Amino acid sequence: MIAIIGDIIKSKALADRRKTQESLYGVLQQINQRYAEVLASKFTVTLGDEFQGVLTNANGLLRILDEISFPLKPINLRFGIGVGTLSTQLDPNTSIGADGPAYWKAREAIEIAHTNNDYGRANIHLCAQDHDILPDLINQVLKLTALQVSGWRGTQIDLYEVILQEGILDPDDINHQRIADLLEIEASSLTRRFESSGIKRYMIARKDAELALERINQRYG
Repeated sequence: MIAIIGDIIKSKALADRRKTQESLYGVLQQINQRYAEVLASKFTVTLGDEFQGVLTNANGLLRILDEISFPLKPINLRFGIGVGTLSTQLDPNTSIGADGPAYWKAREAIEIAHTNNDYGRANIHLCAQDHDILPDLINQVLKLTALQVSGWRGTQIDLYEVILQEGILDPDDINHQRIADLLEIEASSLTRRFESSGIKRYMIARKDAELALERINQRYG
């Protein structure tokens, strides 16, 4: 199983903390509906600024985290991913009360994401029940792709948000004309945004990281 713990970075300093919490709750509700088939236990707000959930597999996991994070920007989130077994019976409607090595590792991972955040640019960390080199490699991919996103301009973020909204998983499925129409820009401008942002390479790297993460998850299936 894959446990996820997330929280809002520097939430106490937010000008309208309550509004942000309400926005987060709304986003999580959408995720719970959209990805019901891979959620063993729905994403649940456990504290005002913290939430958690359990996934049966890693298919779309990093995509899900992006679909939680990007709608809330410029607010930033951090995530801990824990892979392992669970020692409690799962409630599909709420993840409150779930416990076991997967959750312990998710807690460890989010603490690492908090203290070792690559100068504020890395926001996701993975810990597995049994350690080997594969989690380390995945974490390096997560850091590199986070560094990439930290350099995106507003227009590049807008482009990726449209890709998320369109449900596009594979860069080969991107219809450039449709995306250009949605952004109300010329096709040549869209091409420049893709080239300067490396969004397609980002999507491929994150998908490869999911495949590697699922290899770890299958050890505990």
